[in-house]
Amino acid sequence: MSAYRIFPSLIPETERYTRKELLNSTAAHILQGAAAAHTTSKVNGQSSALEIADFLSGNHTKSEVDGIIDLIEDSDPPRSEVDLSPALNADGNLSQYS
Repeated sequence: MSAYRIFPSLIPETERYTRKELLNSTAAHILQGAAAAHTTSKVNGQSSALEIADFLSGNHTKSEVDGIIDLIEDSDPPRSEVDLSPALNADGNLSQYS
């Protein structure tokens, strides 16, 4: 039987935050606001900060995360209505899993 291979992330390590970096640099309510504005099958506005940081760090580049956080910080609740389109990549995709 052949050996199994684990494939590296599609996003290079240097272009994304770690979960720990996001948790240390971003307030939990901002992370929850980001998840509320970009609800997926994995996270939503009710998810824990750890779950959200894990999702964002694994699925978004630093520039996407920075753009999302800036938009959320500049907005007022309810954050589920925040338009995240300014944080979109050039190809129009916000996430691998949107």
